[in-house]
Amino acid sequence: MQIKHEIRYYGKNEKVWVGKYGNSQNSAHWHYDCELVYSERGNFVIMCDKQTYELRCGQAFFIDSEQLHYIRAEKKDCILATIFFTNDVIKHFSGGKILASPLLAHKYDINGLYTRLKDILLQKREFYEAESALETARVMLEIFRGEETLSRPKQKRATEKFKSLLDKMTENTEFFTFEGAADFMGMNEAYFSRFFHNVAGVTFSQYLNRIRVTKAVNLLSLSNGAQITDIASACGFSTIRNFNRVFKEVTGFSPKNLPRDYVNDVSYFPHTGAHGNPTFTECEILECSSYAPQR
Repeated sequence: MQIKHEIRYYGKNEKVWVGKYGNSQNSAHWHYDCELVYSERGNFVIMCDKQTYELRCGQAFFIDSEQLHYIRAEKKDCILATIFFTNDVIKHFSGGKILASPLLAHKYDINGLYTRLKDILLQKREFYEAESALETARVMLEIFRGEETLSRPKQKRATEKFKSLLDKMTENTEFFTFEGAADFMGMNEAYFSRFFHNVAGVTFSQYLNRIRVTKAVNLLSLSNGAQITDIASACGFSTIRNFNRVFKEVTGFSPKNLPRDYVNDVSYFPHTGAHGNPTFTECEILECSSYAPQR
């Protein structure tokens, strides 16, 4: 359940992508792009910058550039319409402002925008890239005019430090401890525990175990007769018994019985980049404007 920096890839010269997800489920992540979502069916729990919201059917939600977030459908038949676009589509009027609440208080024609954008992006008439960006900017301008806004603050120190912590945990999985992470963040352990769970949606130990097991899976796939004990130690597990227990909890298999074709619990769609896709396998993509090749 590793928190990811997701990099979105669009078609050549495109700045907008649209798609619908069934049973949207993803882990905490962030990206430089903006994301406008609309509940077509069902309710969703959305965490955005440490606050948790309920998105009900017919409501819309705006995730600004670089905001940590996750989206989770309450039921399998929920459908979420999603519009991704690069930040430069709106930065000329949104650069100094943020929405007071990402859960939009007023009604906008998000469903109509989605349909228009899908047609524009699929038909690919001359200048369609500019047309899709202008359509998106027009509706986003309505939203920034209609919603309460605040002056955009300087990047929150805690958020930036948290991103650095996640990078360090991934790079130095075997050395990280709860106490060391709390000290890195400059927080007492009780506050850090609540802070981490609120932002990541899982406890620190659950998150650390996930990235340790992910590393172990990779090492097992590359190993040529490497000892299980050596792999466990390299991933930060102090005992082979603990390694076997956690490994099976995460993967459903023991290290010795892991299938050769085993894949961790994220599915990779072609429109995402090398930093990984936070989307879980139980989430289904129902339609989209394009599958852009990876760069």
